[in-house]
Amino acid sequence: MNTARRVPVRYLVLLRDWLQAHGVDTVALLRMADIASAKFDQRDAALEPMEVEAFIASARQLTGHSDLGFELGRLIKMTSHDLLGYGMLSCRNIDEVMRLVMRHYHLMTETFSFRYQREPAGAGEVVYAPTIAMPLEMLRFYLETLAVAHDNQLRSMLGGSGGGLDIFVSMPPPPHIARYRALAPTRFHFDEGSLPSVRVVMGPDVLDHPLPFADVHQMREIDRRCEAMGQRPRSTSQDWVEYLRMMIRQSDGQAPTLESIAQSNRVSPRTIDRYLRRENLSFRELLQQVRFERACELLLGSDTTVSQIAVRLGFSDSANFGRAFRRAIGVTPTEYRRRAKERHGGLSS
Repeated sequence: MNTARRVPVRYLVLLRDWLQAHGVDTVALLRMADIASAKFDQRDAALEPMEVEAFIASARQLTGHSDLGFELGRLIKMTSHDLLGYGMLSCRNIDEVMRLVMRHYHLMTETFSFRYQREPAGAGEVVYAPTIAMPLEMLRFYLETLAVAHDNQLRSMLGGSGGGLDIFVSMPPPPHIARYRALAPTRFHFDEGSLPSVRVVMGPDVLDHPLPFADVHQMREIDRRCEAMGQRPRSTSQDWVEYLRMMIRQSDGQAPTLESIAQSNRVSPRTIDRYLRRENLSFRELLQQVRFERACELLLGSDTTVSQIAVRLGFSDSANFGRAFRRAIGVTPTEYRRRAKERHGGLSS
């Protein structure tokens, strides 16, 4: 049985308490959603994705609110993330916060991934992307929550200023767009034509901003404890394939090795290889499969150059990437993008 993709209940508790403070009968809400109220009394409990969907659908039905994702994003603070949140507070700057979160994001939620990449001493980019299929309304709830929560937490780290971020959300402008404009200087951009994600661009002035409670020893200890907490048993070959796909997708700029993943999971490379063989796969085959899936997504869904895509996927140069892409897909990256644009143009004409 697949045990992944769960959401800690502590985040929904924030929204339940906010609804209750605004006169909503939350006992009736949980009954409508068919969720045992005892789950909301256990801070370390987790919800299945279907339970989260039922909770949000019931809350919308009771309140008529379309901005519940926005509201939840405003409620999320660094301390909302339990131990990981205190690690974030102990970091020296925001760049270090982003790197810590990227290592342990699955402790926040397993329904989205978190990727962070930064140019040397320059701007950085965070991308939140869904890891499971979900109804459109639920996807947009999550996208709003993530976009607003990212801005909200950065404001607290920057002393109340939004830092002039650019946040790109892959959905149409919501009915409550005025609430986003009120969060200036952060700039929110809505585009339902892009791949489902939230993309945040932060400048070096934001990323290098020193944090007031920095404690490198505390941060390292929490980093170690979070790594230990993150080790979940994977007892089937499907669990391992899903986990490895996630790890490969989240590794921008440097492809993970079988040895490094085995070491972090305290198993031998042979153990992982044995599970992969049950699915008629090798680690190299899975690595190539996922990398070229990602390459196709970037070629189709962004204006990222072929050279930039090569770097993001861990290739030494664009020529090496181009040859490998052609062997795997049958055409060069440039030709693949051109043909896709022609097909799209033909369909829309």
